[in-house]
Amino acid sequence: MCIPKMIKSACLIVIIIFLVCCVNNKNSFSRQSDSGVTEKIEVGHMKCLQVVAETTIEMLIASRSVIAKNQELINRDPATGNYSMKGFVPAVVGSQIANDFSLMTGHKLKQTSLKVRNPSNSPDEWERKVLKLLGSSEHPEGVGFGEMIEVDGKKNFRFMKPIYVDQGCLLCHGKKREIRPEIRRFLESKYPFDQAFGYEEGELRGGISINISLEKSGLDK
Repeated sequence: MCIPKMIKSACLIVIIIFLVCCVNNKNSFSRQSDSGVTEKIEVGHMKCLQVVAETTIEMLIASRSVIAKNQELINRDPATGNYSMKGFVPAVVGSQIANDFSLMTGHKLKQTSLKVRNPSNSPDEWERKVLKLLGSSEHPEGVGFGEMIEVDGKKNFRFMKPIYVDQGCLLCHGKKREIRPEIRRFLESKYPFDQAFGYEEGELRGGISINISLEKSGLDK
């Protein structure tokens, strides 16, 4: 399946999950009394939004994982056996998917880190704050963080899920001296201000964040 079809399928799945979740929440709160209904419905929306956010991010993580597992197939010429770094790596594919998803849905999906390779993935103020939280010893490992924020009078639900370094990540993000020469040369030529190396397995690499507009979702009424 090509990437555009993957994105369209992912968007459709997210929309279905969103609709089902909202319908369930509507039903669950329809029997409540008038007092406190607004507050309870908002709690329901928050739960719905978190499900959508986590599902969307998990699909992006799964896509990245597939690319990571197939680096040898992508870069190794079957005819000659030569290895040539093509740059079709998890982060690049993830950025393309996130960008297309954002354009198609109006909800911003983004990969980011405190140590970026591509400056366009630099965290904004909210993402920087959450990345520090996810990396703190007080925050449970693997657990995301989300909250409702208001900007220019418009409500948005923002959520970030942490991503950690696994064995496959070290191919491009490990210690510089241990990265194979072909990959190191490619990275140095394409990303002169690269900070995303020197990691060890299990470390926090960064996070994937989503910014869901309640206005575009029809939940701001």
